[in-house]
Amino acid sequence: MSRKGNGKTAAFELKVGHVFVGNKGVYKVEEFLGEGSFGKVAKCSKFRSLEVYAVKIMKISKAGQKEFEAMKLIQDLDPDENHLIKMYECFTHRSMTCIVYELLEVNFHDSLINEPQLVPLCFIRVIAQQLLKALKALKSIGVAHCDIKLDNIMFADLDVMNVKLIDFGLAVETKELLTETDIQVTPFRAPEVILGLPLDESVDMWALGMALACVYSGNYLFPSRTEYETIRAMVQIFGLPVAD
Repeated sequence: MSRKGNGKTAAFELKVGHVFVGNKGVYKVEEFLGEGSFGKVAKCSKFRSLEVYAVKIMKISKAGQKEFEAMKLIQDLDPDENHLIKMYECFTHRSMTCIVYELLEVNFHDSLINEPQLVPLCFIRVIAQQLLKALKALKSIGVAHCDIKLDNIMFADLDVMNVKLIDFGLAVETKELLTETDIQVTPFRAPEVILGLPLDESVDMWALGMALACVYSGNYLFPSRTEYETIRAMVQIFGLPVAD
């Protein structure tokens, strides 16, 4: 997580109590919620209010701007009605891109680890309906998420099984999806992505199906580490693809 010749990046020198000055307010880091190759996610309080947010601090400014541009694509959709993460603002801090999001509870991956028992089918049905509504909304504006997985499905309210789709860092307009595009992590990767076939928003439907199957069974349907192993497993279950 470092860059050449300059030790750790500023994103990883941040500590609890650090203050960010945004366009719509001043934010103070209360705790760090997660960390990845992109940077960190911090729970932040907003000065002179009782509001708290999740601030995604991205050490690579280009990646941050790409995610911000993707969020602008969906800004006309009602985030609550369509089960999509809500963005409040984006600003630059010490050459890092900071995106302020609503604070959600826990992602599906961590929820399953914390409570490993199988999720009742009635709950899965509710979650599926919400996420299908999210995909329908994205399709209506010609956008594909391209990175649906358990980590990117979060509970807005665990008590009532209200979920939202997050992380639009790889989202694109569907018309811009290229055959050679490297999208989706292997267990959720659609066969047309692996085979280099024409792509559309249906890659999200496949990934959602894989995620729901994982929630239902407690295991990845195709737990392979390579595309070859994944396709081999698909053929064993579905048979060889039929040419149109």
